[in-house]
Amino acid sequence: MAAFPLVRHLHHNVFERLHRFAGWCSLALVWAFIVLRISYDPTTKSYRNEVGKALIHSQEFWMTVSITVLIILPWLTVRRVPVKVSTASGHASIIKFSGGVKAGILGRISPSPLSEWHAFGIISDNKKEHMMLAGAVGDFTKSLVKNPPNHLWVRQVHFAGLPYLTNMYDRVLLVATGSGICVFLSFLLQPCKAEVCVLWVAKGIEQNFGKEIKEMMSGHPKEKVIVHDTGVLGRPNVSELSVSAAKKFGAQVVIVTSNPEGSRDVVNACKANGIAAFGPIWDS
Repeated sequence: MAAFPLVRHLHHNVFERLHRFAGWCSLALVWAFIVLRISYDPTTKSYRNEVGKALIHSQEFWMTVSITVLIILPWLTVRRVPVKVSTASGHASIIKFSGGVKAGILGRISPSPLSEWHAFGIISDNKKEHMMLAGAVGDFTKSLVKNPPNHLWVRQVHFAGLPYLTNMYDRVLLVATGSGICVFLSFLLQPCKAEVCVLWVAKGIEQNFGKEIKEMMSGHPKEKVIVHDTGVLGRPNVSELSVSAAKKFGAQVVIVTSNPEGSRDVVNACKANGIAAFGPIWDS
C-alpha cells in the first residue's frame, strides 16, 4: 500500500522505512519458519537432534542464505564521507565527492542511512572528483540548500541509470529539463562510444544552476549542445523541440529525463515520428 504512487510521492520516507523494516522482519520470519520446519519431524512428532545436518542438506536453507547475503551486501559498502555543498541559488545545490565515475552512473546519498536514501545522477570527467546536482524539491534537497552538510552517507557501489543506454548506440539525443541535466553532463565531459547531442530546457541557467554548470555546457559545437533558457526564450513545446533536434542530428534513439508527464510526452512524440525513445517510468 505504501508503494502506491500517491503515497510514495507524498510520503517518501514512510514508504522507504516500511519497505526496509517490513522486509527485514519478513526475512527474519522466513528464517524462523525454515529452521522450525526442518528441525521438526512430522512422522515422529518431535524435533530432530541433528538440526544442523538437516539444514545443510535442505534446499530452502541455502536459498534463504542467498537472499540474506544479497540483502546484506549493499550495506557493507555504506560509508560516511566528506562532501562540499555549494548553492548558486535556492533552486538547487551542487554536492561534490572525491573520485571519478563513469558516464551514465547514478549514486545514492543519505543524511541517515536507516531512514532514507536519495538517488541522483552523477556528473564526472572520470578523473579526480564527481558531483551531484540536487534540485530543491523535497525536504532533504531543500535542507541541502538551507543547511549544507559537511558529511553524507553514500553507497560506494554505484548503479547504472537509464542514461547508460547511450553506450548501446552510435548517435543519441539526450533531452533534459531542469536539474535532470546532471545525468547527461558526464557524456560531454568524458569520452563516450556514442556521438551525443544534448538538449536542455531550463529557466535561468546561471542564476539557478550556477556558473560551473553553465561552463560545462559551453564550449561545445552548437550541433552537440542545445540550451533553451525559458527565462529568455519562453516556454517551448519540449516534445516538438526533441523531435526536431533528433531528426536534424540523425539520432538513433532519444533518452529523456524530466518529470513524469514531460518524459511521457517526449517519448510518445518521438515514437509517433518513428524515433526510438526511452524515459523513466516513475520520475527523475
